[in-house]
Amino acid sequence: MIPTELSQRYQQINSNCHTRLTGQPRLSMREQLAAITEQSDQYAQQDVYGSGELIESFEADIAELLGKEAAVFLPSGTMAQAIALRIWSEHNGSPYVGFHATSHLELHESKAYQALHGLHGILLGDRNSVITLADLEAVTDPLAAVLLELPMREIGGQLPSWEELQSQSAWAREQGIALHMDGARLWQCTPYYERTLAEIAALFDSVYLSFYKDMGGIAGSTLAGSEEFIQAAKTWIRRAGGNLYSLFPYVLAARAGMERNLAAMPAAVDAATWLARFLNSIEGLETLPTVPPTNLFHLLVPGNPADLVEHACNWSEQHGVFLLPMPRASLGSRCICEFSIGQAINAEPRERWQAWIEDFFLSR
Repeated sequence: MIPTELSQRYQQINSNCHTRLTGQPRLSMREQLAAITEQSDQYAQQDVYGSGELIESFEADIAELLGKEAAVFLPSGTMAQAIALRIWSEHNGSPYVGFHATSHLELHESKAYQALHGLHGILLGDRNSVITLADLEAVTDPLAAVLLELPMREIGGQLPSWEELQSQSAWAREQGIALHMDGARLWQCTPYYERTLAEIAALFDSVYLSFYKDMGGIAGSTLAGSEEFIQAAKTWIRRAGGNLYSLFPYVLAARAGMERNLAAMPAAVDAATWLARFLNSIEGLETLPTVPPTNLFHLLVPGNPADLVEHACNWSEQHGVFLLPMPRASLGSRCICEFSIGQAINAEPRERWQAWIEDFFLSR
């Protein structure tokens, strides 16, 4: 347990540090607004209740990127994913939807899928491993849909093999079960699969994307799928209060973020591979997975969370460099820290990062 005062100190130091190992380069509010202003010069008017060139052209670009017929922009992934599963539940006439035990829907949304939409979640697979075809075949409930997360955040960014993913997609279609992708971090997956975003999305009936994580937007998400699916989604977005009068700041920030960060994702995956290899060379440290397939992985660090955060605060205050993400949980006597690598790592050469990391862990 990390005391509130220590957690607040940690967050403040994070904000003050001039150099960070993880994520994208930190933009101030003024810089974000400047990026939005630059984007806005291309459009005559803001969107109004989901219509207008600004938002419709962005949705069309996302649909094309994913190889889907249509897409719709909406405020949050929590809204998006529950709506997607509700649509497939009604389409297939069953309240049962399957997803991993560590799915965001199960852990972080107060079971909105159940409370708001009357869906019954069926937890699939082993908690510490990716879902397999055997896990799907073992389900006896009449599933309307299966949600697969690519990559799986809570287990360190793990991914199924391409062949396994293909077999699961084929199985779902043979059974008449919709396959929905939690693609909050789909951007990370193309190097591992050596496939385009559209080729990966082709295995799924519907796809959710987030714009504020790897892409560095302010907020916002999208659902993509068939024209029929997106029309149904728009109805549910209206019912859920997500069809806001105007979403133009979020749309512009998402587009600007994609222009900054999308092409850099393969390099971020390469940097994560290098970093994980180096961290594993330090006695007492272990990454999960050992070789990350994406730019996301977990680091197991000996010690209790409060002591680790205290050391991180002291070290970062001294050096002006922020290295260690806040521990997410504990595994026995070790803390779990999540590393998500973006372009921030490019601010310094790898030799300097190595020296800082060694000093940080050896000075504990």
